[in-house]
Amino acid sequence: PTVVKTGDLIIQRYRVRFPDLIDEGQEIIILEDRMSPETLPVHPFEGVSLSIDKSRVDDEHIWVFNYGFRLVDPNKMTYLLPNFSFYYLVRDLGEGTRFMHTSTCYVAGDRTGQVDEVHPLEHPFPKCGELAIDHWDPAREISECLDMVEHVKHRANDAFRQSDFLDTARQNLIDNGEPARGSALQDELAKVKRKFVENRLRDDGTERARFWGWHNTYTYTKSIGEQILCNSGLHFTIVRPAVIESAVAYPRVGWCEGINTSTPLIYLAMQAPTVFPCREESVLDVVPVDYVSAGMLLALAELFDGSSETIYQLGTSDTAPLKMVRFIELAGLFKRRWYQQTGKGNPLTDLIQTRLEPVPTTVEAYTNRGPKRLGELATSAAGLVGKLGGPLAALTRPASKGLESVGKQLDITSRILDQFVPFMATHNYRFSTANTFAAYARLDDHEKGLVPWAPQEMDWRWYLVDVHCQGVMDNVAPQIEARMNKELKPLRAHDTLVDMLDEVVERHDLAPALLRAHDEGFARWSYRALDELSSAVARRLRDAGVEPGDRVLISAENHPDWCLCWFGIVKAGATAVPVETGLTELQIKTIGKKAELKAAVLDGVSRTAYAAHLDCTQLDLHALAERGPGLDPL
Repeated sequence: PTVVKTGDLIIQRYRVRFPDLIDEGQEIIILEDRMSPETLPVHPFEGVSLSIDKSRVDDEHIWVFNYGFRLVDPNKMTYLLPNFSFYYLVRDLGEGTRFMHTSTCYVAGDRTGQVDEVHPLEHPFPKCGELAIDHWDPAREISECLDMVEHVKHRANDAFRQSDFLDTARQNLIDNGEPARGSALQDELAKVKRKFVENRLRDDGTERARFWGWHNTYTYTKSIGEQILCNSGLHFTIVRPAVIESAVAYPRVGWCEGINTSTPLIYLAMQAPTVFPCREESVLDVVPVDYVSAGMLLALAELFDGSSETIYQLGTSDTAPLKMVRFIELAGLFKRRWYQQTGKGNPLTDLIQTRLEPVPTTVEAYTNRGPKRLGELATSAAGLVGKLGGPLAALTRPASKGLESVGKQLDITSRILDQFVPFMATHNYRFSTANTFAAYARLDDHEKGLVPWAPQEMDWRWYLVDVHCQGVMDNVAPQIEARMNKELKPLRAHDTLVDMLDEVVERHDLAPALLRAHDEGFARWSYRALDELSSAVARRLRDAGVEPGDRVLISAENHPDWCLCWFGIVKAGATAVPVETGLTELQIKTIGKKAELKAAVLDGVSRTAYAAHLDCTQLDLHALAERGPGLDPL
């Protein structure tokens, strides 16, 4: 986010290059953008008209889009959302522009079975056969989403929320062993508030999406984007890929990048025994990325020559459906082969992994006995075990932490799998790709050799075992592992050492802070005593003429009073200049001159060595730190 002031103009710029394949005046631009409640422009921003700077270099057209937002209301707490608004882009491009939009087949939402390439306005939301169609208005949805964002942000500023955020932030820092005050607390407080807003927007957006029949805000906002385009007056076409996965040929066999839909499923299956919810008839529509590229080229070509259809769906479920049961079986086959052939781990572990294949299960069994339920049981058990203290504490605490860790891992697994339940278990999509096949049929044999589009010929055993799963392990698994094993951030530091002392006094109070051995045992200073006595030292220093900003030398042999006096110097607002007791005359004179000392705190050893060479007020370290009259803190 970018902090802006009222009246500031914020420009977003997009530079696009494309080949000179078309005549002058018939430029085609392809832009893809995600629109969601979190990324829509937020009042009080107003849009500033879009400008397009066109140029030409050799055989390429270059367009630079400039679009601006201006903050017009100074009374609202807000920030500039970084994503480009699809709504305003379409609004401002103007009639005559040819526009290809990338959406997703899964805008079908709760519709299941055959999904044809029909105009988006014919079936504007998945439950339009169940809910009155006149209740739906995509422009109103946008407006209400903007209001929802404003409402959530406003509620985040409620007094009781602020108190709750502060308590949560402070406890987070204490649990993490970090300072619970100063800039660390402010940073954590902002993080807690931001997380609240994100979670509330996600929950409210998901509730709205599911009411109309979409599974999530992604498909909900993709569908709204389609309908905005339909009402824009632009000459457009919409391309809807299904689940985009590894390439069959281009740029190379098995090429993939990013953590796509089936990648987390495969990775989970490779790491541990995993159950996947599905039904016998369930189909996962997987389409290779180079087939998607071919389909987009076909749609773009027909958009260019004026014969384009409104929708082009890109998938395999209508010509070569991949049953989810078969997907699980082939993922298990790949896993067995992987651990047999790689031999990178412990031989016994690898042998066990070859036997722990993923298995299908019913949705009911997944709900009742799946990772979410097991995670809840592990977390509950961790709480019960953690309460067993006394002589068993040394055993129960590690066990409780172990169970808590297992619970968290199962919860993560559950959240990953839960996202895909509609796509692999509860719904059974068959996405028609008739328009894409019709466009492909217009090509001659030479052109067909340049544009690979053959989903009907998918050999799923070859593709999953030899191409896709291998591609995931080669290209994407290292990215996942890097995220999981990323270097831990260092703990945040206290703003000052006095802040640190205040913090440890709050947390440890009468616990021993300093110990000094003597003939009869140990002398002990608690954290509270360290705080109180150092404050008294600060008062004595002020009485001796030390002002904030002055420099005070401190030199003594190892003794707790050194700590008391050092903190006292800092609490007085002065700068401590610590030096050893064994410096030469020249060295101590040089330090005294360069530091422009106001005072020096010395013990017997350092006084003998340095007193004659320091031209400043000299104070006895032990007298300064002793208990007695004049110890009132500053």
